[in-house]
Amino acid sequence: MKEKFSDNFLISRQKMAIIGFLIILFSPLPAGLVYGFFCWRQPEMKKDGKLMIIFSLFWGAVSLSLARKYFGY
Repeated sequence: MKEKFSDNFLISRQKMAIIGFLIILFSPLPAGLVYGFFCWRQPEMKKDGKLMIIFSLFWGAVSLSLARKYFGY
């Protein structure tokens, strides 16, 4: 028997997306990409996963460029 994603977990799809974007906000490249790929692999969250991966790469580039500019890395 194949069940839906929301039936297997107690957390809804919307809450998973909000948690993902909060993870990306604080740790964009390592944790954000891993969580984005996890969501992308779920059939019902493919669109959210792609959006998380794109946002993670964008926010990672912005944060790295700001760190380089202000902290000299």
